Amino acid sequence: MVKGGARMLDFETSAGNIYAWDDDTGFIIPFSATMKAVMHEAFGQEKMSKDDVIKKLKENYSEDQIAFCYDWINKWDMIRPKDHKCLFNQDISATSIKRFLLRDGLSQLILGVTEKCNFRCNYCVYSDNYEHARMHSDISMSSAIARRCIDYYITLFKEGKRYNPLRKPAIGFYGGEPLLNFDLIEDCVDYITNNYKEHNIRYYITTNGSLLDRKRADWLMEHDFGISISLDGPEEEHNRNRVYINGKGTFNRVMKNVSKIMEEGYKNIDSMPVFDWKSDLFKLDEFFNREDVPPVSRVAPVSRNAGSKYYQQFTREDYDSFQKQIRCARDHYFRNISAQREAERPSFFHRLFGDSMEGTFLGIKSLYHPHPMMPVTNSCILGTKLFIDVNGYFHACEKINYDYSFGNVDDGVNFERIRKIMSDYISHMDKCSSCKASRRCSNCYLMFMNTGGFSLSSEVCKEMENEVRAELSGLITIAEKNQWVVDGADPNSKNIRKYYGD
Repeated sequence: MVKGGARMLDFETSAGNIYAWDDDTGFIIPFSATMKAVMHEAFGQEKMSKDDVIKKLKENYSEDQIAFCYDWINKWDMIRPKDHKCLFNQDISATSIKRFLLRDGLSQLILGVTEKCNFRCNYCVYSDNYEHARMHSDISMSSAIARRCIDYYITLFKEGKRYNPLRKPAIGFYGGEPLLNFDLIEDCVDYITNNYKEHNIRYYITTNGSLLDRKRADWLMEHDFGISISLDGPEEEHNRNRVYINGKGTFNRVMKNVSKIMEEGYKNIDSMPVFDWKSDLFKLDEFFNREDVPPVSRVAPVSRNAGSKYYQQFTREDYDSFQKQIRCARDHYFRNISAQREAERPSFFHRLFGDSMEGTFLGIKSLYHPHPMMPVTNSCILGTKLFIDVNGYFHACEKINYDYSFGNVDDGVNFERIRKIMSDYISHMDKCSSCKASRRCSNCYLMFMNTGGFSLSSEVCKEMENEVRAELSGLITIAEKNQWVVDGADPNSKNIRKYYGD
């Protein structure tokens, strides 16, 4: 019954309306005093009849509202999972992991072609600010390792065709700064063209942009690369963190190179800005609306991975000031939502606020259950994408702690190693089964990985529920003022909202 098993996070909007996030279904429901009272009284260990509930509560609440809430909760209870804890008791096997990855994984092979970098960004995950990550080095990947990686990836991909015939292979290039090993990138594409042309492989590169001269840019465009630029905003904002080894700012060089690509009208290019508590969000939004700047594909705060010391430089005043700025920026975005939605490309603010809004009301966080092999946090099934370091070892992604490798180019993916890592990880997520915001969790392995082991979620996620409560309060406050947010993408669509009680 609802009372015994519900994981519900209640929150209040600025208008004083009470709602609850139901973590078992991903629904947001009005949580009036009547609704709360009926839920508390009617759905305990033994379900009470509607008439009995009305008799018990009618002195304090309207009989019609009691009856309405009873019927609504009764229907809602039918679709809720009755025992979410069973998800934590699934038997994970190496065979089931391999089958899943062949069917739903292999989304991208990412080659870490070099650990060299001509930048020394203050927030870089490979810097002194991150205790458990590798450091920069002079090591680069060899052609032999890269080719064996490509061969193995295509072999897995062919095997997975019988599970997922419509999937397309993708290969990304990462660093360090990958353009420092541009010869290898050219070699990889030539090798694929000569051996695997029939697979129509998509190519991606993440670059700081400083080495994107005419020759390299033309070659990337000729081969239809998806080009992601690490660009943090206007000169003052960008140069605050993204500097050369000698400490000088990098903005002018990056913009000179990027502007030439934009002038060509190349569409397969985007920006991936990162911000922290000192960022001026309004300047960032203004900058990324410029026509000579690649559109924003993703916005992210500086990482707070396990062992991160980056945020130790900020004060409580910095944090409070930034939170005030976030609220002002969110209000500005929604006051101008019509113009934002009609724009040809997404703004910085849309990526920062709009994507979260759409994920809440129109996304997949509702009406789905976590994958039984990974019922906790926002972590993937290891191997969903494959990152290969310069020495040919497999990792879950480019930012992950190298202590958790699960194979190499000589021996292939070790699915039993993946099983052990995932089982160990899940066993440390002691808070998740009772967390009222687990479905909205944004944490992944990175937040818990120490050298050689995982931290407990009860230690890492102390503020998760409060953070989600504040986020939902802000989003639903906006939805109350903008009905179309709930009704769908069309602001003129029919009102489908129902009356849920006082």
